[in-house]
Amino acid sequence: MNLKPILSILILAISIGAAAQNKTPQLVNYLSLEKAFEKHKSVLQDKSFYIFPEHRNKSIKWHDSIPEGKITSLNAETIFKLNAQPGEFLTYQLGVWAIKDIQDVNIYFSPFKNKNGQLIPSGKITCFNKGGLNFKGQPFAKQINVSANRIQPLWIGIDLEGASTGIYYGDVTVASGKEKQNIKLSLNVNGETIVNHGYDKGSNMSRLNWLNSTIGIDDKITDGYEPVKIQGNELSILGRKLKIASNGLPSSITSFFSGSNQSLNQEGSPIINSALRFVIEKTDGNIVQLTPGDLKIIEQSESKICWKVRNTSEECIVECIGRMEFDGFVNYRLKLVAKNTLKIKDIRLEIPVEKDKAKYMMGLGHEGGLRAPEWKWEWDVSKNQDMLWVGDVNGGIRVKWKAENYTRPLVNIYYGFGPLNLPPSWSNSGKGGVSVQQDKETVLINAYSGQRSMVSGDILNYDFELLITPFKVMDNEKKYGDRYFHGGGSIASSKVKKAKAIGANVVNIHHNEDLYPFINYPYQDAYKNELKAIVDEAHQENLQMKFYYTTRELTNNLPEFWAMYSLNGEVIFPGPGNLSRTEALHPEGPNKWLIENLREKYIPAWYNIIREGEFKGEIDLSVITTPDSRLNNFYVAGLDWMVKNMKIDGVYIDDSALDRFTIKRARKVIDYNRTNGRIDLHSWNHFNDWAGYTNCLNLYMDLLPYIDLVWIGEERDYNRMPDHWLVEVSGIPFGIPGQTLHGHNQWRGMVYGITDRGGYSRTTPKYLWQFFDNFKFSNREMIGYWDKKCPVKTSHPMVRASVYKGENDVIISVANWGKSAVKTSLSVNWDQLGINPETAKLFAPHIEEFQEEVKDITISSLEIPGAKGYLIILKQ
Repeated sequence: MNLKPILSILILAISIGAAAQNKTPQLVNYLSLEKAFEKHKSVLQDKSFYIFPEHRNKSIKWHDSIPEGKITSLNAETIFKLNAQPGEFLTYQLGVWAIKDIQDVNIYFSPFKNKNGQLIPSGKITCFNKGGLNFKGQPFAKQINVSANRIQPLWIGIDLEGASTGIYYGDVTVASGKEKQNIKLSLNVNGETIVNHGYDKGSNMSRLNWLNSTIGIDDKITDGYEPVKIQGNELSILGRKLKIASNGLPSSITSFFSGSNQSLNQEGSPIINSALRFVIEKTDGNIVQLTPGDLKIIEQSESKICWKVRNTSEECIVECIGRMEFDGFVNYRLKLVAKNTLKIKDIRLEIPVEKDKAKYMMGLGHEGGLRAPEWKWEWDVSKNQDMLWVGDVNGGIRVKWKAENYTRPLVNIYYGFGPLNLPPSWSNSGKGGVSVQQDKETVLINAYSGQRSMVSGDILNYDFELLITPFKVMDNEKKYGDRYFHGGGSIASSKVKKAKAIGANVVNIHHNEDLYPFINYPYQDAYKNELKAIVDEAHQENLQMKFYYTTRELTNNLPEFWAMYSLNGEVIFPGPGNLSRTEALHPEGPNKWLIENLREKYIPAWYNIIREGEFKGEIDLSVITTPDSRLNNFYVAGLDWMVKNMKIDGVYIDDSALDRFTIKRARKVIDYNRTNGRIDLHSWNHFNDWAGYTNCLNLYMDLLPYIDLVWIGEERDYNRMPDHWLVEVSGIPFGIPGQTLHGHNQWRGMVYGITDRGGYSRTTPKYLWQFFDNFKFSNREMIGYWDKKCPVKTSHPMVRASVYKGENDVIISVANWGKSAVKTSLSVNWDQLGINPETAKLFAPHIEEFQEEVKDITISSLEIPGAKGYLIILKQ
């Protein structure tokens, strides 16, 4: 596509992003690079590149044009003047115009020095485009190459913490090959010391420093968990134990969670009772016999333990490095190195799971629910499938297979733009796959890779992850005590009053609201004070307030947008640009603003017309971000700023590009600053062609240890059978409370102890919440229908009953999964309940919008309407 006609000699640069921040369009004269070169050919023709400085408030935007004001200074020896306050994190830009192709662009900073000899060391100056700290806090460097006839902005930051007032002088040099260009700088540090490095004002561009933030990176455990302990070869964490075999793989995994995940038992039950087997089978049918070396603990802290075993044979070496963390995450790296030529029939990992802990299954094309007797799956890049969970409510494992080329794929309708990298080891050019088969008391997960050859020195990485579930005991105070208000219009200032009116105590503020117009940028300058005011109002009413805040999309209205775009795919995913099409949102292509301004290397994402507030009528556009980038640092630092300065109580995550390391950082920020803070996770149903037929809770399972509630329901069929509700909706197998969406079926929801949220459902949960309070649900023990110890059974296959056991009574939740009314009997274990059936009283109380009163229930013949149910009280 020829984009040159878009930029003629004079371009009217009017952008929605500029209008949103400045309220008035800006008229800027630009020259296309072609015209600029012709105009100044005598000066430029012998150069490979030309650099020009720019202030922070004038982002360099386009790669094929230059602001006309910069042309006038081509031959002038000038000093570029910068102004800042003490303590500020100051930013500015250099534009690098590549007249010819240039490679490995480097930038060098001199120290700044004032007349008194005081210095600002060059070590306090950084170029974000050349690298920094990745999302795990590790330093990295980037090589910059610029093609001819393009402009590459370089964003530079100067940390003025501790700098004295005065005028400082220094310079900056840009080099490529033997060619160098230098710009002289003056820096006037003047005025009062700025608060918080300048982060309080987004237009300062000081927040770019958040890209290199390390907030939340430490070895501490998060609230509610226990340190990892080791005794001999046995590792212990909250409710789970793992024994390490001599080869480094697990020999057993044990769960101590009760059948309905209400408590921890003294005696555990095995998830895996025999060792995992890494098998190398040669074409002659013989198995390579590996001899394990010593088990070495190579790292240990309260949050993790790492170990290493070197397994050897005449044919090869298998180096096993394992790491177990406090939340139940186990990472394995198996490095296979051939010592001689190997003719291989198969290399496989066999995971023998106890049948009782493999009742349900989710992943690899299997929707969450009862496990199929046999399942076969093969690697396919069109499917976002590389993980499998098998388990029961009180014990299970999720396995994820990967290799050295793993990168986090895009999610939701964008999967096709950034699909899985198939692991060379496991997939083996289409020969690999996974089978699940039951044999007597064991369910065998067999991850095979098929036939191949290796020669001496060849390396294959058979890496995999385990998540041992559930992650924690169900917190009934959260499950029954947290009442969410979500939605309820686009006037944020009205939410507290509306929430209080229905008895909610947690308020989520969404984007596309009057005080929060731009997606994932709640600290926008125009409204941060107003948002702080409604947070204060919520706290005065004893309510919590949380903001929509995630990383999948980046609004074009944030001040740092062009700086992040200049990072060349690091933060903004480098998609097809103007050629992008998404059937759901952009079937005809991107919005005009994106076409005219970005043009290339982006994927258009969520957009909406702002309905209320100062920016009413404008469009908020967003683009898809790159997973596992420095945007994660920016996200955590932004959360830290909001928690400390706006006093929010947490965040609402609506799908996400976040990884478990970053969500753990976010959890620590909340735990350290808001002792009762919350994170809730919502997800659209990903089991479709657009999203690669993946399962929501499988996709995000490694985030769940740090989540307080899951809200699964968008595009979800609530007429699915109870096993699907249990695994993919309730959150119970993972120790996380759940909620339903849009009020589709509150009777079935109550079998799992879950309701809708206020402001976003067809029916209000207000009356069920009142019922919870009246009957002290937070103090009750839930015994689900799936639990062998459930004291109430039904006679009809389409009816399920769960029990909420209190000190003096029992509440039975019974629901019909059929469309038509059915009759069922309830079989009650009176001894287990400690109630005399001769004097027992059963009745259904009136609950508005849920059920009418039934004064006398006959459990031998109970008629339940289609798709409905009852809450029945049983008392002496």
